[in-house]
Amino acid sequence: MNKSKVKYIVGAYATAPSLGLEDKNKECEFYEKITQCIPEIRGLEIPFWGDNIHLFGTEFLLKYIQPEWENVLTCIPASVMSLKKNRHFGIASNNNSGRIEALEMHKRANRMVHRINSHFGKESIIAVHIASAPSMSIPGVSNSIDSLLKSMHEILSWNWMGARIVIEHCDSCINHNKVEKGFMSINDEIKSLTTLSSDYNVGLTINWARSAIEGRSPLTVLKHIKLARENNLLSGLIFSGTSANDKVYGVWKDLHMPFANSFGIKNYESNSLLTKRNIKKTLESFNICELDYIGFKLLSMPLIHSSIQRRVGVNQDAALVLNHIISETRRDSK
Repeated sequence: MNKSKVKYIVGAYATAPSLGLEDKNKECEFYEKITQCIPEIRGLEIPFWGDNIHLFGTEFLLKYIQPEWENVLTCIPASVMSLKKNRHFGIASNNNSGRIEALEMHKRANRMVHRINSHFGKESIIAVHIASAPSMSIPGVSNSIDSLLKSMHEILSWNWMGARIVIEHCDSCINHNKVEKGFMSINDEIKSLTTLSSDYNVGLTINWARSAIEGRSPLTVLKHIKLARENNLLSGLIFSGTSANDKVYGVWKDLHMPFANSFGIKNYESNSLLTKRNIKKTLESFNICELDYIGFKLLSMPLIHSSIQRRVGVNQDAALVLNHIISETRRDSK
């Protein structure tokens, strides 16, 4: 990553009106403004929903992705939707039909990478996020390293046009906590990726909220970053917030809570654990140049009634906060 000027992967789809509304005019306004107002965008975290990358069709979103951007495609939305229909769905599933179904979805994601790259005439997807589903919190469901490796060998045999295949760690079942995702433990994910890393370009991405949710503490984020770095697997970091107690965003929920108040920003959440202190501790735990990318994914509540100004504003303010803290961290390290 360029150390002189940091740019961010932005999970804009989580803030977009289409997450709760089918209003094409508002969706157009949102993407027009977010593209114009945030010069720090390196690219988007593009959601793969199973067949398309947008409610209004793939071509709709391709209009707003800038040709010079470098983007990440995430398969997690398709995995989550598939799990609602089939609890055994997932590339780590010990249920073979559930595992095969997941492989078929990832094959469609592979075709989407080719479609996007063909549209721009370049390798515009730098990474593909996958998840180690299914959830171990559901009775009768099981996953394993063997199943994950079997799937990964097949997935990695496909042509991803230069994109790095990255497991985004989601909260796992530990300490009998009530889970949000409940996928494979980070230790098992790392064991699997380490087995593959001598032959394939694989990595691990940390989602700030999902790691904090797993351990019910921001300290879990630091632990997960340390584990990934020790195994030379840390690929990316996505700042997404959560809270230990909030009336709107809930208790340890994976609802992409915006940042807490710092540096005079207007669009913040008082109970968010993405405080200046926690963000700075996170950024001090690694050298940013080690990462392939860094970014943020936020959701503006109330889901349906948030204004376009607020939706764009939480992303603008996230970039502003990260710019300040990254500058401070670099200054302190000299």
